[in-house]
Amino acid sequence: MRQDSTQVDSLLQQAQQLPSADLGPIYEPPPVEFSFETTGWAILGGMFLLGVLVILFFMLRHYLRNRYRKEALTSLYEIESDASAFPKVFVILKRVAIQVFGREKVGSLHGNSWLGFLDKTGKDVRLLQFEEQISALIYQDRIPDQEVRKEIMSQAQKWIKTHAGKL
Repeated sequence: MRQDSTQVDSLLQQAQQLPSADLGPIYEPPPVEFSFETTGWAILGGMFLLGVLVILFFMLRHYLRNRYRKEALTSLYEIESDASAFPKVFVILKRVAIQVFGREKVGSLHGNSWLGFLDKTGKDVRLLQFEEQISALIYQDRIPDQEVRKEIMSQAQKWIKTHAGKL
């Protein structure tokens, strides 16, 4: 071990005795200029633009496919406070159902089968429980009380928002 330390000491002494060399100023290459003129940036920009266009296409398609829901809900909100216009709720529901499921499937439904269809195709929709009040409204022109109207309107709005697509 003693021999190793003497060798290190002698190497240090020799290094200190060497003449210091003047290397001069450090050479620095010119800075690399940044530009978007390379092919990779054009490809990346094209992919970004294509991605934005695809997203916009799907957003527009979703909007157009669900525009009828917004129109139907607007119609329901317009007649919500008018008790004499309340029977139009079922006209709006039938119109939306025909548009979505087709006239052949929905056009002939009435009464219990119509309300069952609405319950089946909507998420947590319970219009069948108001069958008596709805039948009295449609066939006898008896408008239900405020509380029942409010619940039927709520169920109709829920069906328009949550009904499934094609069966």
